[in-house]
Amino acid sequence: MLPTRTDLLYNIVEQTLVGAIDGVPITAQAGSGGRAGSKTKGAVNMFLANNPYATSVKKTAAHPGGPLPRARYKLTTHESRDLWIRLTPLEEDGAMLGKRDGFAIHGRGSWGSDGCIVPTDFTVVQLIHRLVKARESAGKEAPTLEVVAAGDFAPFDRMNRIA
Repeated sequence: MLPTRTDLLYNIVEQTLVGAIDGVPITAQAGSGGRAGSKTKGAVNMFLANNPYATSVKKTAAHPGGPLPRARYKLTTHESRDLWIRLTPLEEDGAMLGKRDGFAIHGRGSWGSDGCIVPTDFTVVQLIHRLVKARESAGKEAPTLEVVAAGDFAPFDRMNRIA
């Protein structure tokens, strides 16, 4: 059975993660793709980071991946990484399945994001992880996240004309 509601909403264009899990509000600035969230000076690929037109770009040896594709995802604790939240596409978004995967919500680091959501404030990652883990421990349905792209596309339109 697919979840009927969305707990969190990530807007690629506005770089915002908002919503609530079990009544706990979540509001954060966050990047996705193009090494957004990297702590390494000059590492962010400004063409790929948060560019809603680059969601299909996979990571290669030559460049990082683009932002998280627009879809709905189930949130679970990561199977091998502490304080990471795994994002698994819901079956209804089957068109995306197999094209890109391995997404998560995690903290900033030297590499940054190849499509994962990276909040600028690590306490948000800790909060989401705690809430997801509590749902899992209680045997409740996993929280969900919807990824959208809404807002001012003009800067991305200009970049795409130059590229």
